[in-house]
Amino acid sequence: MEDAIVENKNIKAVCEGLTFNAKGSEIKKSSWLSIYPSTTKEKKIKDINGDKEVEKIKFEEKETQPPKRFSPASIISELEKRNLGTKATRSSILETLYNRDYIKDTSIKATPLGISMIDTLEKYSPIITSSELTRAFEREMDSLRGAEKDFEILEKSILKKAQSSITKIAQQFKDQEENIGKELLRANNLFRENQREENKLNICPKCKKNSLEIKYSRKTKRYFIACDGYPDCKNTFSLPPRGIMKKAKGNCEKCGFPRIMAITRGRRPWIFCFNSECETNKERIEEYRRKKELENDNS
Repeated sequence: MEDAIVENKNIKAVCEGLTFNAKGSEIKKSSWLSIYPSTTKEKKIKDINGDKEVEKIKFEEKETQPPKRFSPASIISELEKRNLGTKATRSSILETLYNRDYIKDTSIKATPLGISMIDTLEKYSPIITSSELTRAFEREMDSLRGAEKDFEILEKSILKKAQSSITKIAQQFKDQEENIGKELLRANNLFRENQREENKLNICPKCKKNSLEIKYSRKTKRYFIACDGYPDCKNTFSLPPRGIMKKAKGNCEKCGFPRIMAITRGRRPWIFCFNSECETNKERIEEYRRKKELENDNS
């Protein structure tokens, strides 16, 4: 088909030293645009010739907006852009940050513990927070992988540099061990207090006086929900075996229980009701059973 013709228009007005612009476009000949999807959008603006009368003046006052927070996908993309980590390690780096409670939520926020960790390291051992150090070793490893000759010489050179960096970091830690420990302990205690408040859910339906909380068992490496009145009240609710469990916004429409968000690597966050007696769970379990029966019949 013939070329499409699009007319672009740019009008500029100068008033007392200030310049105002208006841009528009109009499709004069659609041709192939009529059958092929296009992002070209028309925005017609009138021609201006000669003197004009201003009918309306509008004043707006705005503040600079902060940049958008990172998501798990965008932060991995940023690591790749900065040449930090590898394809195999970037996802595990992010998972470690979540597991150690340095960051939280899918619209990523640094926790007080994470912020304190960086502040403390920058204060007492800045070399370990240097992205340039990580980037330099990534380049060294890439050169080693691509080496066609003198492999052993290059390997020894990289190991020597790594040994020197690790020795320097270890010495800084040793010299400031007490100060680092005190600051991180203070931050950890504050974080645990905040976390307890964030993880508080509804009043326990069994004892009706204490609160249910999201808890984590280091023994089983699983999250669960329990009454904070333990050992007087031993009411518990199980949670899915995989993922990080956080309190989600809003309550279940069926039973009124708070909703939980499961964050699992490589999957969208799953928001669900943890009340085992809720209709939503019964429907979900029944659907799961039907799928299993169907799979068994097909096999």
